[in-house]
Parts: sequence; C-alpha cells; structure tokens
Amino acid sequence: MKNKKVLNMVYAAVFAAMIFALTRFVQIPVPGGAGYLHFGDAMIYIVASTLGGPWALLASAVGAALADLSSPYAIYAPVSIIVKVLIALPFVLVNKKSEKILTPLTICLTIPSGIITVGGYFVGDLIINKAYAVADIPMNIVQAVGSAIIFAIIAVAFDTAKLKKKLFRN
Repeated sequence: MKNKKVLNMVYAAVFAAMIFALTRFVQIPVPGGAGYLHFGDAMIYIVASTLGGPWALLASAVGAALADLSSPYAIYAPVSIIVKVLIALPFVLVNKKSEKILTPLTICLTIPSGIITVGGYFVGDLIINKAYAVADIPMNIVQAVGSAIIFAIIAVAFDTAKLKKKLFRN
C-alpha cells in the first residue's frame, strides 16, 4: 500500500510537470494579446482518465497554477486551479471503468469539461477584468474544442501502447 502511494505521488508529479510544460511552452498566441491556446487541458483529461482520484486533481491544479504563475497571466492562477480541478473531475469519476483512455464516454466528457472551461474563465474574467469577460468567450471555446481534439489524439497513442493497463493496474 505504501509503495502505491509513492508511485501515485511520482505519477502526479510527472503529470503536473507535463501539464505545466504543455500549458506554458506549447502555446499558440491569440491575436490581439488576449492570451494563448495550449495543450495542457488535453493532458489534464489524460491524467484524470489514467491516474484518477485526488492525485489527478492535484496534478491538474499544480501544473496549471505553475504555468500561470510563470507567465504574464499569474493573476489567473486561482481561477485556473478551480477550473482545472473541475474539468478533471468528470474524468476522475469514471476513470476505472475501462482499460482504454479514449472511449465514447470520455469523448462525451470533454463537452461538460469544455463548458466548465468557458464558464469558469468567464466568471474569472468578470472578477479580474470585466472588459475581457465576453471578449474571451470565443477563445475559450476554441481552447475547449482544441483540447478535446488533442486529447483524442494523445489518447489513441496511449491506448495503442496500452499505457493505462501497463502503468495504472489496480
């Protein structure tokens, strides 16, 4: 039991680093300086679909917060922590149901997670800078859709390699 906790802690740390890197360094700037699109949310879906439980939620929050704190958007770190935990939650709740990451259910789960992304950052923008709240909605929709697509691509690769079964046995 103790070794499983250590292993989960290591996985969470590695996944947090991957979320950080895919959010902070793999970016597509949005014209007009309204932020950037990134692949971190797709990795959050992967983490929540594989690691599950509180470890996936922690990795999601830490990776996203570190990306914000190391960027010009540090003020969004508290918003990102809340949003990223909430977008991971649907995947965490069903992660043990299949040996595969990409299933019809996980594809469907990208929809509520995308809605949480758009709604969460809308509320965050209302609190932080009302002027951006409505203007950022289209970018956040593109972020959510892009994350779903990248999630599917990464999940197919991981499923082909049977990574969930090999790494995350019960």
